[in-house]
Amino acid sequence: MQVQSWMRTPSAWRIGVIVFAVAATLAVAASGLIYPSPYSPLIVGGAAAAAAALVAWFRKPVWALYAALFVVFLPIGLIPAQIQSNLNRSITVIALIVWLFDVVARRRSVVWTSTALLMSSFLVWAIVTLFGAANISTGTNALQVYTLRLILFLVLVANEIRTKEDLDGLMNTLALTGWVLVLVSAGTVLSGGYTAGTRLQVLDANSNGIGITALVTMPGVLWQALRTSGWQKTVGMLQSFMFIALALVLVALSGSRGSAISLFIILLAFWFWKPTRPWGKLGLLVLAIAAMTAPFIFSITLERFAVERGDTVLGGREALWQAAWLLIRDHLWRGVGIGNAPYAVMSHLRLFRSVGGEESAAIHNPVLAIWAETGIAGLVLYLGVLGSAIWSFIRQYRRHRQAGAHSLLPYYALVSCVFLGYMSSWIKGGGMESDFTYFLMLALLLIPSCLRVEGSSMNQTPDPHPLSVISAV
Repeated sequence: MQVQSWMRTPSAWRIGVIVFAVAATLAVAASGLIYPSPYSPLIVGGAAAAAAALVAWFRKPVWALYAALFVVFLPIGLIPAQIQSNLNRSITVIALIVWLFDVVARRRSVVWTSTALLMSSFLVWAIVTLFGAANISTGTNALQVYTLRLILFLVLVANEIRTKEDLDGLMNTLALTGWVLVLVSAGTVLSGGYTAGTRLQVLDANSNGIGITALVTMPGVLWQALRTSGWQKTVGMLQSFMFIALALVLVALSGSRGSAISLFIILLAFWFWKPTRPWGKLGLLVLAIAAMTAPFIFSITLERFAVERGDTVLGGREALWQAAWLLIRDHLWRGVGIGNAPYAVMSHLRLFRSVGGEESAAIHNPVLAIWAETGIAGLVLYLGVLGSAIWSFIRQYRRHRQAGAHSLLPYYALVSCVFLGYMSSWIKGGGMESDFTYFLMLALLLIPSCLRVEGSSMNQTPDPHPLSVISAV
């Protein structure tokens, strides 16, 4: 407890920061003498920055969560892919460690939602499906991915986004990642990295995922306008209008039909809620103006909707879904093992189209993919995760309305619209069953059940006995 009280003392904290800054500066200056290399100052400086971040995260664990989310949603290729992958895993694990330290040191309660419980049960069953699976290594990697998603989105978000301040920090993080994506994409176009009539390629990111990432980070940008007043609200509205316009162009140039459908549904859904209606009007106005003044922006997307260039209505998914169904019939109850469906489906896919030298193929349907990999039991648990998150969101919305907690109603409007649009394309996405964006949507649905709302009788009960577990719906 002495360590905890010291960390809370402002004067001691300032002194520690000053001492650390001086020591780090001296270390960087002397690094060339110890290790004669032009990169030695960068190495020492990076290590010092990492140490400073780690200390800050132990003092404020939610900052580690924000850092993990920021790294997760960086455009692929902005930093080397291997480095980004390692950062994703390491920062998530560090965020878990500092949160657990905070739970023990400050005797906090732990929120364990029904959604997290069902996801944990799904992982247990997924382990069972690996017995007899053809590719254990692939299955182990898939388990690692799902486990990290559970930790980051369903455990840490639920336990660390507990106040309006925490929620604002989360939304600011999403806004920052969204702006990074659209500005990098705009830079790609302006620098001549885009050829008219082709699909926009931003660094190494998948063209189908660019627009979806912009859409799921959109709540962070729009939240700035919903949560402020006066001149700050005016600035927030201008920024949100600019972001929606850029996102619309980005989706059009990417040629992703799924992203286009999702964006259109989000803009329509905005009309049904008073807080989001201005963006619905603006989005459709920008769409109409762009169609009249710069129709070339939509040429590649319209071509794909018109099924030109040898494409099909579902982009070749027809054969994939038929092959997946045959695979499911052969492994109805236990599946082929978590992570193994893209490989196991190939023998059936050859019946419907040529596969050339391909060794695997994404099924492009999360429900069919999970069913093929984990059988009926796994599918029920997986859909239970989604269903419980949706039910929690609806239930909390009704409770907040009845309790008079109107300050959170704009959040429900924003998240419900984006979630509705997202799910319209999620159902046909390749690999979307374990994608970051999907689990972010689940986390946004769960936040109201864990949030302490000022001005109402909800979520105001004192913490139970230290280190106890609260079960939330």
